Amino acid sequence: MTDTGSFQHEVFIEAPPATIFAFLTDPEKMIRWMGVSHELDPKPGGMYRVDVMNGHVTRGEFREVSPNDRLVYTFGWEGEATSVPPGSTVVTIVLVPQDNGTSVTLVHSGLPVAALEGHKKGWLHYCSRLSQAAAGQDPGPDAGPA
Repeated sequence: MTDTGSFQHEVFIEAPPATIFAFLTDPEKMIRWMGVSHELDPKPGGMYRVDVMNGHVTRGEFREVSPNDRLVYTFGWEGEATSVPPGSTVVTIVLVPQDNGTSVTLVHSGLPVAALEGHKKGWLHYCSRLSQAAAGQDPGPDAGPA
């Protein structure tokens, strides 16, 4: 059995929860901060599929969808040579309203220990881009995590 771990990141975004939730579930908004194509059906059992970049495709399904409050979906990468296959991990995003914005907590759990650092790097990159996009800024072209 592979040892697994989790990554947690909290960020404050100067936007209301409804705005941020839309950027997490609406393909037309999501493309501004992550990915080049999206198949999203934000309801329990619905598809979560994002071509993040150049055929690096993540796939899973929504488990919990509580508008403007909480989003939980499974996550993994399509392809044969992956230690994180589709649906094998869980992403939980919680939105808490605060003065002038929202506290966003993202937890990615069930990751193989060897994959933690790479996913942490990716989520830090994309949380920064989400913060900019949801606050009405243009994060610019996505070159991927550095």
